[in-house]
Amino acid sequence: MRPRIEKGAKREFWATEPEGLSLARPCDRLSAAAATVALIATVAFLLYSSASSSMSVRDAAPWLSSPFIASGVTYYLRKRFWLLAAPAAIAAALWLLGVPPNLVVLALVVMVGAPGMASLVEAMQRWMFYRVLRSIEYYNVKESHTMFERAVAFVFKIPEDLDTRNITIDCEARRRRIPWRDMGGTISLGLVVGMFVWIYISMNPAIMDLSGEMDADNILSVHFLIFSLILYIPVMVLPWSVFRSLNARVETHHRDYRVYNGVVSTVKTMAVPIVAAFLLVFSAIGSSGYLSVLYYLGLSAAMVAAIVASSSLLYYLAFESAIISDIASRWAEFRPVPVFARLDRAGEPQAPVPGTPKRDESDFGGMRLGG
Repeated sequence: MRPRIEKGAKREFWATEPEGLSLARPCDRLSAAAATVALIATVAFLLYSSASSSMSVRDAAPWLSSPFIASGVTYYLRKRFWLLAAPAAIAAALWLLGVPPNLVVLALVVMVGAPGMASLVEAMQRWMFYRVLRSIEYYNVKESHTMFERAVAFVFKIPEDLDTRNITIDCEARRRRIPWRDMGGTISLGLVVGMFVWIYISMNPAIMDLSGEMDADNILSVHFLIFSLILYIPVMVLPWSVFRSLNARVETHHRDYRVYNGVVSTVKTMAVPIVAAFLLVFSAIGSSGYLSVLYYLGLSAAMVAAIVASSSLLYYLAFESAIISDIASRWAEFRPVPVFARLDRAGEPQAPVPGTPKRDESDFGGMRLGG
């Protein structure tokens, strides 16, 4: 592709992207294709079932985990196909020990679906990383923007007065141990997103029938029948972690603008529906009592935290190093030289050349003040 310079609203910019700058691998496309096919088949099945019978949301929810299961099966098959026997054996052992069926299904889906979810997160990161950086790089320079560029500017909360051309990453970033601090941030972000989504789904009378007494058995039944929806929460928060791991930022003369902080700020801004969530909680309290609702919320938070924590641990242990290494290895293609590189190093003190004669400062003359 021939390089082409385009004139924007404020400055000129390179209008062509580097050729072949793609991080997607065949296994990433396979995971995405398996999840997409499973999702389409599941939606078609649920639409048919809801039209032909009175299937409730509670009964339909477990089927929504099928994309993660399909992606998880492909992950096991390309790694070690015999590993699929381990989840099946554990589920069979739990069944023989008399564990409730809902818990058995929960354990089986998490063991198979969590690796599938992490595979999908990695595929999303490989697809979007350089596309997002490219959209941010010249966003405040271009005259018009595509829908994708507008969406990126909204999600990452790009300031309008920021010169975004000098975007960079830490190419030498490598993990030598589990990033517990980053995991804590991911879990916190997942709780913010997950609890609002979970409260709306599980306490909304239009979706779930909680008109009866919310005793312990009913609460557990609700949780373990719609647990599959929690697997979607890590997909909402984990893809952005790669921008923090590589410290993607826009360098300025003052404080650098960190791309990941823009995502966090957007999530906090979108947490405004807290009022609606509390209204649902108060409605449930009016019909079920304080203790039942508090127990329900506590169990919800524990389940969301457990799923996000286990998914984050799996991602950081088995997936992050590969994606970071691949991104760093292609950075030279995305940015061959720094945007504001200087050949003369203006402003930096220059070391004296040995043998250079020194001139007496009195030769420059003097200045006398007064009459």
